[in-house]
Amino acid sequence: MLTRIRPALAATAAALALGLGGAAAATSAAAAAPAGPAAIGRCSTASLSVWVNLSQGSVAAGTTSWPLDFTNTGRRPCTLDGYPGVVAATANGGQLGRAADHWPVAHAATVTIAAGGTAHALLFWLDAMNFPAGCQLTTASLIKVTPPGQRSAADAFFSLPVCRSTKPLYQDLFVSVVEPGAGRAR
Repeated sequence: MLTRIRPALAATAAALALGLGGAAAATSAAAAAPAGPAAIGRCSTASLSVWVNLSQGSVAAGTTSWPLDFTNTGRRPCTLDGYPGVVAATANGGQLGRAADHWPVAHAATVTIAAGGTAHALLFWLDAMNFPAGCQLTTASLIKVTPPGQRSAADAFFSLPVCRSTKPLYQDLFVSVVEPGAGRAR
């Protein structure tokens, strides 16, 4: 009986040794494996140049649209996803009227902008001169644009008539989600 147990114990010990050795080899191989590519971070306001592409504007039925371009001035690619915040402002940066509402002309998706590359959203303006007197028409000197996921805004010089009133009836600015590439109005 002892002669049968010894070979079984030896076989079990050999299997355990091989199993543990294989696990150790797998662990050291996993530790030595190169890491995947670094995750691409969100675009910060500081790494973007934001501007209204007036040459690509489009007018239809009292609504004008322009591409709102985001150029990555950083050294690495970065991402944007969703709607930027947009408000019309005075030359001193004071907000005029309501912040731009969302205009769902495209579905939100993560857009990667290469260093030096450009993405865009569309800025829509309803002709404020068509609103009733309660609009309190005034002229904005610039727009303040907050990239999606950021808290600070970039200024873009842009003069246009807007409603000073913040009542929903006088909503005159709208913005779409960020899309790849330099923009063309729709």
